[in-house]
Amino acid sequence: MGRAWDSCASQASLSAVSGSPLTLRPLARIMSSQWQQYVQNGLRMGYEDWLEHMLEKAPYEQPDPSFRRRHRHDRLVERWARVVGPERVTVVVVDDRDRGGLLRSFEQLLGLPAHLLRPVPDAANRSLTLAETEMLRNLNMEFRGNGLPDELYSQLVRYGAVMHMKNTCTPGPEDVKIPTPRWAVEAAAGIGAGMAERIGGAGVRVLGDSALLSAGPDRASGAWGASRDEPVAEPRIAPEVAAQALYGVLAAAAAAPVRHSAPAKSRTVHQTSSKELVRVLGHRCLKRLRRS
Repeated sequence: MGRAWDSCASQASLSAVSGSPLTLRPLARIMSSQWQQYVQNGLRMGYEDWLEHMLEKAPYEQPDPSFRRRHRHDRLVERWARVVGPERVTVVVVDDRDRGGLLRSFEQLLGLPAHLLRPVPDAANRSLTLAETEMLRNLNMEFRGNGLPDELYSQLVRYGAVMHMKNTCTPGPEDVKIPTPRWAVEAAAGIGAGMAERIGGAGVRVLGDSALLSAGPDRASGAWGASRDEPVAEPRIAPEVAAQALYGVLAAAAAAPVRHSAPAKSRTVHQTSSKELVRVLGHRCLKRLRRS
């Protein structure tokens, strides 16, 4: 919903009217978005491996221990109900087929005129395509494999490459979305059905159809993947997208330039391994960032 309803006054009014609101989406439609967000934060694990850890390998704590806690919606609702009372908890089930439905629900909760709230486009908040995510994941493997510090990753990759790429490149219909494998969609649908049943018995107010919590991606959307034994097409990044990501890194580095004040070593650059050069450059950038 963008930032159309992001103000302290609106939040205070909503709390007074309806207690604690929770907006929920189907787990099967959240997983691809969550994986690419983790990749933006440095994750190196591929999507299917990550899904296996989150859905099949109890206690589901590796590599992202917070995922199940945040997205077991039934337990989230029960925790809120215990704290504030079920009569003060409102669950809004999001129907992605109705683009304005979430805003209409909050207008209803706040007692506002219909169609008063408007979505605010936010390019920086868009999801990455499959090719963009895979490019970034491979960059993460190189970055972490060379032992470079997290602070440098945030400066050059998260707020450099990724942010610039999102703001300048708009995915087209030919860009492949991140497809969730069929087995994972089915597993998430089963979890969602159980969550909907427990939420229905929690005594909280529900706006929308709780059965949607067991829904999967629309097959026509491109987000429905193949079965385990079917080949998956290799993602290809467009040259202009890769160029924008690289420029984002260079622009971020230029914003905190490295000054080579140390005396030159007797060994030349050509006599130094690329791995060692990357490590030295990374630590010098970090040193410069800390001075800034």
